[in-house]
This record gives sequence, C-alpha cells and structure tokens, in this order.
Amino acid sequence: MGWHRNKTQKRAGKPIKFDLRGFLEGERTVEALMLDILSHCCDLLVEEQVRDVWSGSLGGIWCTGCQTVHGRSGDAIFPLYYLYLISKEEKYRDAARSLLRYIIAAQGEDGAWRNEPEADWKGTTVFQLLALCHACDQLTDQEDGEALKPVIAKAAAWVSATFGEGGDTNINYYLSSALALLLSDRILGKPEYGGQAKRLMHGCIDTRLSRDGWLFGEKTRMRPFTQMTCTVDVGYNLDMSLGVMAEYAKLTGDPKVMSAVLLALAKHMEMVYPDGSIDNSFGSRNYKWTLFGSKTAHGSQMAFMLLADKNAAFYRAARLHTNYLASCIRPDGRFGYGPMHEQLFEQGCIHPSINRADALAVALAYGAEFGQREQEEWDDMRNQVQLPSEILFGAKSYKELAVHQLRSHNWMATISCSGVRNAPTGGTVGYLWHKAVGAVQLGGMTVYRQYEAFNMPKALPGMEEPIAPRIEVSREGRLYSNLYEHDAYANAAAVNNADSRENENGAAGAAAVVYGKLKAMDEGNCYDCAAFYRIDYELEGDEFIKRYEIDVRLACDNIAIVEPIVTARAAVAQADGRIQVEVLHQRQLMLRASGNSLLLEPESLAERSVSIFPSVITVPLRWNTGKVAPGIYRFQIKMRIK
Repeated sequence: MGWHRNKTQKRAGKPIKFDLRGFLEGERTVEALMLDILSHCCDLLVEEQVRDVWSGSLGGIWCTGCQTVHGRSGDAIFPLYYLYLISKEEKYRDAARSLLRYIIAAQGEDGAWRNEPEADWKGTTVFQLLALCHACDQLTDQEDGEALKPVIAKAAAWVSATFGEGGDTNINYYLSSALALLLSDRILGKPEYGGQAKRLMHGCIDTRLSRDGWLFGEKTRMRPFTQMTCTVDVGYNLDMSLGVMAEYAKLTGDPKVMSAVLLALAKHMEMVYPDGSIDNSFGSRNYKWTLFGSKTAHGSQMAFMLLADKNAAFYRAARLHTNYLASCIRPDGRFGYGPMHEQLFEQGCIHPSINRADALAVALAYGAEFGQREQEEWDDMRNQVQLPSEILFGAKSYKELAVHQLRSHNWMATISCSGVRNAPTGGTVGYLWHKAVGAVQLGGMTVYRQYEAFNMPKALPGMEEPIAPRIEVSREGRLYSNLYEHDAYANAAAVNNADSRENENGAAGAAAVVYGKLKAMDEGNCYDCAAFYRIDYELEGDEFIKRYEIDVRLACDNIAIVEPIVTARAAVAQADGRIQVEVLHQRQLMLRASGNSLLLEPESLAERSVSIFPSVITVPLRWNTGKVAPGIYRFQIKMRIK
C-alpha cells in the first residue's frame, strides 16, 4: 500500500484547516482516502497533545471544544503508532510514546481507566486495551511493543474480572471484551482469557443476534424505555460491535462467528443510505446519532474492510461511508455531528477524531487481503455492486424494529414506529433524504437530555421543540402527539407504474400507511384526548407526499401539523398554499399544503428549531386549526426539490 501524504497545511499552535476538495479529488481507492483521513486526524492529535508538564495531563490529547483531556485519549495510541510504522515520521512515534506515558499515569491501581477524569464509569477501559493490543501486535520485536505489555496485563486483568463472564450492560462492551481478551491471551500467554473470549462471543451470538441479523443489546440504564422496547442501535453495532466480531472471526477462523457477523453486517448495511450516511434515527442510542455514526463509537470501516473479501458490497459501503465521513470534517479539522455543526458550535470536539482514527487504522492494518481472487475480478465486482439502499426497492419493513423504508428514484425515507422512548416514533419520518440534497427532514430526540453528560453538550437555544415532523393536539392544557405513541401500526408497499421512467431499475415509487392514537408525554398518568390519526406516505415521481387524517372524538383547543425542514434560512410563503425553502446544497424545496381547516402560522416561517444530534437547524413550519369540535380533519403536504 502506498503512502499518501495529506496536503492539509497547519500552523503551529493553531487548529488544522481542512479543505474537503483535497480529500475527494480524483479516482482513488477507499484505502487511499482512509489513509488521508487517518493522517489528517493524527496530525490534529499531535497538534493538540498536551506538552505542558505543569498541566497534570502531559501527553494526553487536549480538546479545545470541551476544554479537557478526554479519558478516551488512550484510544489514539494505535493510530499514532500505525502511522509511524507506515510513514517512518518520527513525530507520530514521539506522540505515541508521550501518550503512553499519559496512559500509564492515568491507569488506576485496578488496571482500569475512567471514561472521563471526573467520571465513575470505567467500562471504556476495554477500548483502550484493544488499542494497546493492536499497537503491540504491529510493533513486533520493537522496544515500544515490549513497553506496552505491562500496561496491557493490568488492563486485561480488569476487563477479565469485569466483563469476562458477562453481565448486564451494553453489548458492545462484551463483544469488544471478547476480542480484547483474545488478543491479550496471544500477547501475554493467558489461555484463560482466550476461554473467556470464546464464551463471551458465542454467548452474545446465541442470545442477542436475531434470526434476521439484528444485534440486540444496546440498552442503556441512563434513559427510560417502554415495556416492550427495541434495543438495536445501528450506530454502535456498525461502528464497534460488528467490527470486533469480524476481527475475532478472522483471527480464530471460528465458523460460527464468521457466519453470524456476515449475516449481521449485511442486515445492518441496509441502514447505510446512498450517500454513505447512516440512519440511526430509531436507535436505542440515537441520542448520539451524528449521521456518520455515533459520536463516541469508532467507525464502520473496521467491519466493512475486514470482511470486504466476503462481499463486494461491503467494500462499496466502506467507500461511500468514508466519503461521507470526510464531508463531515469541519473547517477547523474536527468532525461535526451533522451537516450544520459549524453553524451551531464555534469549535468541534476532538473525541470523534480519536475514535475514527482508531477505526481507520484497524481497517487499514487488518483489512481483507484480495490475493484469494484475481484483482481484476474484484475490481469488476466492486464497480458493478450496489448497496441495498441504491437499489430502487420501493418499500421494506423491519418487523423487529417496527421501522419501514421507502425508496424511489429521488427520495428515501425511514418511517419509525420504534419502541424507544424519546426517539422518533408514532409513524413519523425519522430520516427523509433526497439524492440532490441529502437530509431534508430528521428526527432527533423528542426532548434533549444529556444522558451522557461528558459526551453530550448542553442544550442550545432553539431546542425547546423537537425537529421531528409531528401531529400535536392541545386539550385542557396538555399536549398530545404521535411522538409519544409507541403502539402505532404501519405497513408499506412498493408502487409500480409501467409508464414510470424508474420502472426499469426497480419500483416506481412506494407508499406506507400509519395508524395510531395521540398520546401525552406523561405516560405515568391516564390522560386521554380521544384523538386517533392516520398518516399516508407516498413517493410518486419527483414528489414526497404526506396525507394526515386526525379523528377527534372530543372537542380540543387546537390541532397542529408541524413539518420542520432542514435549513438555516427563513421560509417564503407563496400563493396557493405553496412554501419555498432553501435546503442543503443551495437547492430549493417547494412545499404545497392543502386542507381548509388548518392554516399556516406565519411566524413559523422565520422560527428556528435546533438539534445537536444530528447537528441541524430547521424551520418548523406549523399549521393550526384553533378550537375544533369533534370530527375528522384532513391535511396534505407535497414536497418537491427544484
């Protein structure tokens, strides 16, 4: 593999300025792009490494955005060492050695590290152990590799005692522990660790992997869930769990693990959108959804690249997602949590740069070898293969998730009836995507809460309301919405039209229908507004259509339809119920509303509704009825991109 230097320039003591064009110009392999991003991240880490001996954090990675040294700094040791090995640039080895001294100083007597210096949680020790094991593996017969072994031994003993026999926390810790213990066994000669590793890995497959390939178990104790809840988190599964499963399978040759991870990765790949963004709108950890994955997870490149020789679509997924990852780098060189992050935050957090660098280094160091087949044959397959989302499939339903996908030539949408409280549900649109724009509508948290105080910023102005499209009914001082309905029912189907230009390559369009009852947020009490709803979605040609029907059985104070559109600009109302909004990439969305009972609230054209995860600004278009008697109220919206 050739060494590709990052053309990005930096000034001493200043954040690295990033130019996306330098990353994406020309026809290059995904490995070359990944290496450029890795180099960029490591240059940033070297720039931000603490050099002041009086700070008490000498060698740690300083985060300008959060004004701290994150406890996960140790994850950067493998990418720094790996980049030194392939570039022979001493600055990376010097940075890795300095970081090792910080790691040793920060390691507790029990062998663990805290997630943050002020935090009690130590579970992330397993990720630093993995980084140390990878570094030791790559530094064979070198003095640096020997220096890592005592640190690995202490951390491995803690991981073995804490996670080695299972327990009750998020599944990514157990799967990561399985790989970490396997590597620790190989480095330290501790066969009991290898035995634990196999029991953990097989136990997770037996109890947490569904027949269709969904990996359950990303339920955290920091947030409430409904009684019957979905604990699938696409972000963490793709970014961490499936990557460590893939590496375990390759290292051991275990057919059970290989079969399981191939099934799971193919299924989770269906949530990679055509531009490489990842849909985690309905995930059990959607509160850290960044569109490039999850803020503090590592990266899907691990899984896709390690198994790219098994399925050519995995290689394409790695390419598209890496392109998208590059597009998320802010001008200051850090990753933003969404397409409008730099408009919300003056500075980015360095945490994602640490973890993404680790994932990229693993993908490059341990990625699939293609000598098993002729290179030309693989190149032909890669050029011809498509992601599931690139195929015009019309409609898909995922019963285990209560999620539906719609796809046409221009549009793709996720309709969510998921059982995760505070995530988009009730049949709303969790992610609406257009091929010329990207994100048009998104569903972040219903109410923003810092479930992980050290990993989530404080709320910003404009976050008082959710960014998810919704129905709202007000009655006797209480608000009811489909966003609090966890028992909604939906079905979806492809729509074919022999006259459609899209019919040659797949379904001409798609449709879905949702049924539910408007509910209050406070489910601890029995409040009933006796209002039922139906939402019909249709992708037809160039249009995305929503048809609302609200059946009100008791008089209420107001019915509202709220349609937030991703934009930093005010919307413009035109004649005949039309509204024009400038969306991403300077395209224009034309929205036509119809329904005599609901009137546009003019003030909403200039309002802002903000989300941190993913980072977007929206204009929350709102239509109201005022006081209404019992009856059926209908409303229709048509969207088209010009």
